[in-house]
Amino acid sequence: MSDWRKPHGAWIVGHRGAPRRARENTIESFDFAESIGADGIEFDVRQTRDGEAVIFHDDQILLGNQRLPVRSFTTREIEKLLLPSEFGEYRVPRLEEVFHRYGSALRYIVEVKVGPATHRLTMARRIAHLASVFGVTRRCLVASFDAEFVKVVREVDPEIATSFLFDRPVALPEPGRPTPLFPPVDAIGPAKELVTAYVVDQATRSGLSVHPWTADENEEIRRLLDLGVASVTTNAPEIALRIRDGTPAEERGVAVSRPS
Repeated sequence: MSDWRKPHGAWIVGHRGAPRRARENTIESFDFAESIGADGIEFDVRQTRDGEAVIFHDDQILLGNQRLPVRSFTTREIEKLLLPSEFGEYRVPRLEEVFHRYGSALRYIVEVKVGPATHRLTMARRIAHLASVFGVTRRCLVASFDAEFVKVVREVDPEIATSFLFDRPVALPEPGRPTPLFPPVDAIGPAKELVTAYVVDQATRSGLSVHPWTADENEEIRRLLDLGVASVTTNAPEIALRIRDGTPAEERGVAVSRPS
């Protein structure tokens, strides 16, 4: 059974890794999240022209003064790119690299970005295949704002847990009532400000776990944990871990600024 379908305490998930330490959605960022003890990482996945799954948030890549769709690149072309950032140059990783590097050491929220040119079935099959090859199917929660995509994932591999993302109020399913407009998922991923005691209670009664994003302020993290959410996605996983576990920052390998 998927780890995401089992009852568990709140997990701390690094939003695109640890983006305050390294360029988001990179191996370096994921390494930092792993090193400080995050329970999982969340990252964005897009489709290349040849059907590969790569880790990138935006639908376009800025090259000089040109913006080119990720979907217009082949995997080989993407791999050759060295892109600038405030942390220095970085490469766009493939989903295969992430699963190979971390395996069962981490859990994964795989957020799939769907655009007009995305071939949903190809993407769902690719993710399911890679998760199976690297033995991480039970550790993946495949999430998307696209309801049709999470339906396709369920059809391709029912063993993979899925989550429906939303950033505005939606009507959640009610126990015992048909909900044809709500996708068949295991979880919901609401924006943090949408998470209330009522939402958590209604989701729980409908068999859905709650995975809010993206909470960075101490009080907001505490509020969500107190509500009993299943995970908190954050840009500051070291802080969230300290809040959840009550451990000093030094014990988590976190640099602490001290007054002179």
